[in-house]
Amino acid sequence: MPFTDPWSKKHKRVTRAGARDVSFCLSNSYAQPLTHAELMEFTLLRGNQELADAYNNHELSYTMNGGSPDLREEIAKLYGPNINAENILVFPGAQVALQTAAIALTNGHTHSIVFNPAYQSTQEAPVHAGSQVTKIALKAVNNWQIDPRGIRENTRYLVINEPHNPAGTLMSPVLQMQLKTLAEKHGIYILSDEVYRFLEHDESDRLPAMADLYQKGISAVTISKPWGGCGITIGWLAFRDLSI
Repeated sequence: MPFTDPWSKKHKRVTRAGARDVSFCLSNSYAQPLTHAELMEFTLLRGNQELADAYNNHELSYTMNGGSPDLREEIAKLYGPNINAENILVFPGAQVALQTAAIALTNGHTHSIVFNPAYQSTQEAPVHAGSQVTKIALKAVNNWQIDPRGIRENTRYLVINEPHNPAGTLMSPVLQMQLKTLAEKHGIYILSDEVYRFLEHDESDRLPAMADLYQKGISAVTISKPWGGCGITIGWLAFRDLSI
């Protein structure tokens, strides 16, 4: 398996507190995290003593593989009626989720399509899984909209990043439906990195989660971005096809 040096390694080294006299970092990609004290204060202010007690009394023991049932049930509430706790798999961060999905769905006999620029792990995970990979360049001239080309007979996996990282753009609902129709025609799984979903400037622009939209759709999410919980390191996959 090839090794890829993560770009985030350098970013974190350069921008961590006190490094190279960096007082303010304008390149972070997440909402400002709360402190533990602030989190507990807000929980009690809204009258949720039960949640505060559950947090304070929580055992630091092993949980079930795939995440504890209560967490998976809460995550499933973010989706439509086709997504229940059994359709959620929890991971120690979204990067592990992206890699696991690629390993589960691709191999040396399958072809995958990814786009560039995009979050590094979305591009590299199929490569690490041994898949044949076509990387399609996105262009500023068409507002970074994807143009899925190069589908082969053995294309099994297509990875998108919506809302897009790093441009912050969104595909149109029409394009999303066209992509779904194309994937259905060829039997392709679509993994949608949706870690910036819920951070749209206008809620009316929010696209349906791919796990809700498409039978072979997979939504990859992390608590880091919209919820500002980077240090918690919880990510998940939501999907309808339990056969995978």
